[in-house]
Amino acid sequence: MSIGEPAELVGEVQRIVFTNPENHWTVLRLNVEDGNLVTAVGTLAGIQEGEQLRIWGRWIRDRRYGVQVQVQRYQLLMPATASAIERYLGSGLINGVGPKTAKLLVKRFGDKTLDVINKNPERLRSVRGIGQKRLAQLLKSWRETTQFREVMVFLQGLGISPRVAVKIHKNYGVEAVSRVRANPYDLAQDIWGIGFQKADKIASELGIGEDHQDRLRAGLVHVLQEARGQGHVCLPRETLLAGGEALLGISAEDLGAELSHLEFNGRVVVEKDNDYIYIPELYLSEKRVAKALLRLMDAPVVMKSESLIQLAVARAQDALGLALSGAQQRAVRGALTSRVSVITGGPGTGKTTIVRAVVCALEQLNEKVALCAPTGRASKRLSIATGRDARTIHRLLEWQPSEMSFARDEYNPVEADAIIVDEVSMVDLTLCDRLLAAVAEGARLILVGDVDQLPSVGVGSVLSDIISSKEIDVVVLDEIYRQAQNSLIVTNAHRVLQGQMPEQPPKGDDKADFYWLERDDPEGISALIQKVVTERIPVAFGMDPIRDVQVLTPMRRGLLGAEGLNAMLSRVLNPNRGNVRLAAGDKVMQIKNNYEKGVYNGDVGFVDRIAEDGRTLMVRYDEPHERIVLYEPNDQDELVSAWAITIHKSQGSEYPAVIIPVHTQHYMMLRRNLIYTAITRGSRLVLLVGSRKALGLALRESTIVPRYGRLAERIRELMH
Repeated sequence: MSIGEPAELVGEVQRIVFTNPENHWTVLRLNVEDGNLVTAVGTLAGIQEGEQLRIWGRWIRDRRYGVQVQVQRYQLLMPATASAIERYLGSGLINGVGPKTAKLLVKRFGDKTLDVINKNPERLRSVRGIGQKRLAQLLKSWRETTQFREVMVFLQGLGISPRVAVKIHKNYGVEAVSRVRANPYDLAQDIWGIGFQKADKIASELGIGEDHQDRLRAGLVHVLQEARGQGHVCLPRETLLAGGEALLGISAEDLGAELSHLEFNGRVVVEKDNDYIYIPELYLSEKRVAKALLRLMDAPVVMKSESLIQLAVARAQDALGLALSGAQQRAVRGALTSRVSVITGGPGTGKTTIVRAVVCALEQLNEKVALCAPTGRASKRLSIATGRDARTIHRLLEWQPSEMSFARDEYNPVEADAIIVDEVSMVDLTLCDRLLAAVAEGARLILVGDVDQLPSVGVGSVLSDIISSKEIDVVVLDEIYRQAQNSLIVTNAHRVLQGQMPEQPPKGDDKADFYWLERDDPEGISALIQKVVTERIPVAFGMDPIRDVQVLTPMRRGLLGAEGLNAMLSRVLNPNRGNVRLAAGDKVMQIKNNYEKGVYNGDVGFVDRIAEDGRTLMVRYDEPHERIVLYEPNDQDELVSAWAITIHKSQGSEYPAVIIPVHTQHYMMLRRNLIYTAITRGSRLVLLVGSRKALGLALRESTIVPRYGRLAERIRELMH
């Protein structure tokens, strides 16, 4: 036996050390065939002391508990000996049977006890203390236990892991077997952790043919869901059918009939005029966003006089000690006079200055202002910049985890005369839908962001679509102000956006805020990043390599992707972590919204410590406010190491120091707006590390991959 090697063991469960009734994470001691006791850990549902168990997994070494088997799959074997049956029945498995009754049953029926319960339960009444009422209670509990075991055996026989099998049972209950047999493709819609490919494999195991209608319909929905994951709100019919043909190996013509069935049953929406296909919820969100913008713009409002607005702007400048340029004053006045307005511009163009002036001027006009941003980091920066309370959009809308909904909506709008939303490029269609619904009748909406940033991680291109509709008042800031002109971060961000190579600081300048370190080979780039993070930046700039430095990479996979760089950085930045996926001291990122925990896709924290059970992670998040969030083993797939993260995941965040590897390994992702977004995430220092060839590829690729959606057209159609 060696650490990391596969393990297959059969034995009797001697003792259950720990089990979590919610997710069935279990630690147990297994008396294996050679007489040794082995500790096994994993999702082990329905296990009782005395049972025979076959487990498959791998040997691991836990820092606290030593050598164990991490269980990946298991098979329940009924106990065969009289003593094992007695322990099994006396473990509390069956209501109405404790150790004393178990002893009496086994004394009466010996190693045939379980056969009697299954085949001749009336014989149990011959045992002292078991009457008709107690027998009925015993059999009801036995059936429930047996059904659960049957579900677990059936699902694991289809190659489903115990952890996912527990989720399926929790969702479908005793109907799990019949539901999966009837249509295994429902799993892809209902169960987190099962996608179309896994469901398709399960269907094949169950003998469902490649041309079965359930497979074809599920495949088309999968293509739409995959498109959603890439940011598309909808797909043209031809694109959807071509994707279905490639996935399923069935002609587009044959798939057309199944698409009509999906439309008839309300699983997709087909817009007849332009032949776009939507998932229903996204179709409704897109329509509601367009209608909400029209509602806000058409709302009756008492307009302030021009003289009053000029006075408010003047007083705001005096209060803040600002001397706004003519263009900046026009931007502020536009925000004060429009029902809905957009302020957009790159770094150094004065967006923050204008927001400060707008807030102050609105307060001069006695308007109540609410400030918000998509992420905790962005809302904290907005609060610092304005000196006012700023919240995440979720906090502004008062997310209610118990109800899985927002308290603020069209019936209970946000109590504010004006709502300012920063970093709008990050806001996806579905969040925009809920935000606009909660803007009160007659309230003012001011959207602030950089349209040249990468679009939102979620679906849609909200900021870009609103601007391109040409129906909303937009102020474009394109002048770089004097203070920003001294920053190479700002200068080079704009140069990259124009397709120009970044400027280097003068030779010998060790106090610049931007450097380009040229290396061609991936191993050399990785080694240089390690040295820069652990030595050069702390020594030359006095920054903390753990708290102040963030590596941003174009891709997830590969030596220079987030996974490869995290493997390297975790060893040097948290050297005592041991050989585990996540450990105390690790920097981690949440990768999906978890509304119950109040953490969202992209939130970054640190593993503060491991709980007393040795399994639960306690993660400290500092933004938007300090809190500890518990992650039990079954929740931990929502966390990834975050010493290095993808550039997409960095949107809306700002870091004192940013390191960006650039190599032809990333050629599929290299685009101007990707490098631009990464550079603009650094506030005090940006280092590009990589090959000139790769950077040149990125600068030449100015094409922005379009996202399918009709928000801009809907806005135009409604306004005319």
